[in-house]
Amino acid sequence: MVDPTLEDALLERAVAGDGDALGELLLRYYGRLTGRVKRKLPDDLRSLICAEDVVQEVHVEAFRTVSRFRPVGEGAFYRWLATVADQRLLDKIKAQRRLKRGGGRRRVQRQAEAGTSSILSLINVVAHHDATPSRSIARHERERVVNVELAHLKGEYREALRLRYIEGLPVAAVARRMGRTDRAVHMLCNRGLKKLRRALGSSTRYLSTGA
Repeated sequence: MVDPTLEDALLERAVAGDGDALGELLLRYYGRLTGRVKRKLPDDLRSLICAEDVVQEVHVEAFRTVSRFRPVGEGAFYRWLATVADQRLLDKIKAQRRLKRGGGRRRVQRQAEAGTSSILSLINVVAHHDATPSRSIARHERERVVNVELAHLKGEYREALRLRYIEGLPVAAVARRMGRTDRAVHMLCNRGLKKLRRALGSSTRYLSTGA
């Protein structure tokens, strides 16, 4: 559980534009929010929808709109995150249902056979190439930190990493999607990965926060 007094202080800083304070709050609620999404996943879509991907979208939304957040009542911040998570999950469920009903059956089958594209793919890339002591951090800690820090990245870095490592597109395809050169995509990915590795290297400051 998050100490209400500490949460109030972090929220005040986060709403005022302190990204580190918001990041700490999101890390504290990561496990609880991910568990909520997993419980709500329909059994027949568990191979097609990744809870961590849903939570990452929630984190992006939090960084984008937290300045407009106004706490009302105890636990308001978590309720806000949960509401966004429920809506993002519902959107994904509806999209997959449409694919199953329509001409997307083959696409759904390919996703199931290949394993759903997921933020876990990016986490594995970051952790595998990490030469810092963070390699000893438990897997669930890496997931928490990378998920939050990815949401904190500038849009172009986040998009490049998402397309390249989460969707698994080749560099040339990423370049076409982003309207960039192959070289520019390599640069964005390399810089983005460095930022995530630095975040892992300093993540020990979060390890006592709980889930």
